[in-house]
Amino acid sequence: MSEYMSVREAAEKWGLSERRVHKLCKDGRIAGLIRFGRSWGIPGGAEKPSDGRRNAPADTNPANINSGAKHDWLGPDAKLLVRSSSCAVYQLENETGNGIASIYDVFPGVKLIYSDLHLSRITGNDNFYVSSDTNVLVINHCREGRFECEFPWGEYGYLGGGDLVVSALPSPVKSSAYPLAHYHGVTVVADLPHAVNPLREISALLGADGLDVPEIKERLLGRRPYFLIRGSEEVSHILSEIYNAPDARKESYIRLKVVELLLFLSILRPEEENGRKYFYKTRVNAVKAMRDYMTARPERQFTLKELSERFNIPLTAMKSCFKSVFGTTIHAYMRDYRMQMASALLRDTDAPIAEIAAKVGYDSHAQFSSAFKSAMGMAPSDYRKVSVQNK
Repeated sequence: MSEYMSVREAAEKWGLSERRVHKLCKDGRIAGLIRFGRSWGIPGGAEKPSDGRRNAPADTNPANINSGAKHDWLGPDAKLLVRSSSCAVYQLENETGNGIASIYDVFPGVKLIYSDLHLSRITGNDNFYVSSDTNVLVINHCREGRFECEFPWGEYGYLGGGDLVVSALPSPVKSSAYPLAHYHGVTVVADLPHAVNPLREISALLGADGLDVPEIKERLLGRRPYFLIRGSEEVSHILSEIYNAPDARKESYIRLKVVELLLFLSILRPEEENGRKYFYKTRVNAVKAMRDYMTARPERQFTLKELSERFNIPLTAMKSCFKSVFGTTIHAYMRDYRMQMASALLRDTDAPIAEIAAKVGYDSHAQFSSAFKSAMGMAPSDYRKVSVQNK
């Protein structure tokens, strides 16, 4: 790991005590730090920080804490909640919602990010994709929800539950969003100049000599903007243990599973990609406008033909694009929307059930009750009683 020096080496080089160097590391005063086990990896070319014990406060910019591969994608929405020796937890909040991002130092140059988001967009995260001086491999897995990428040439790509995508920085992505305002997943970020040697050494110890991450990047991506795998059982098995890692040994589980994921990717071939699909911006905008139009009029039942004509989009393309953007069919989306709206009205108002049924598009009390029970597991009247008791 010639790119990094130990705390002892840094102390000798800078003429400081090891204790002082540890303090500088802990306070985030040294750029490019990597946390590895109970120690720190300090970039070999790092300059001695100015002392600044009284006058220079520790750097608390979320983009710099536990830095290595930058966290700029968190943007100004991020607020540091807690930081341990191997993990930094940030709260994200803006006008579209809120969320939590937990960033683990896995190996030198490698980080894993747990995302638990209930927002539509991260302010400023588009800037994360425009840097031209990076060489980073990014692996995203969506457990729940929907992730949207817009490309400069006017097309959109989507990541849904169970999907995994490999991409790189710098990236051609123009903007990104979460169409359902709901996203749970993990991201592995490997800063290749710093990650290559540590990963080779670790894979060699496991008998997998020659794990070549730059080769994985080149083979799977080449000139592609990303490499996408839809709903793979192998991927689900590997990632399920990352999501469910026991707290007592979480860092160890994460390290093993990140190596296992990279080994899995090392044997894939580009022809095995099974789900890449683009949609043009005009059609994406049309189905988003359609969704807004329908949810503003939940009392009305629209036919697919009527929607196709109103929004000037062919019927087959409309159904396909809507499902890619929102992860479900038009009918299922509106059924769930109506049931959530009805649930809120039952909980928070005294409106008669027949009136609520009409507000969410049902002509009869009986028809609504049957649909509500099928979706929510109990009749509307019982749901209201339980909600009142819980209050």
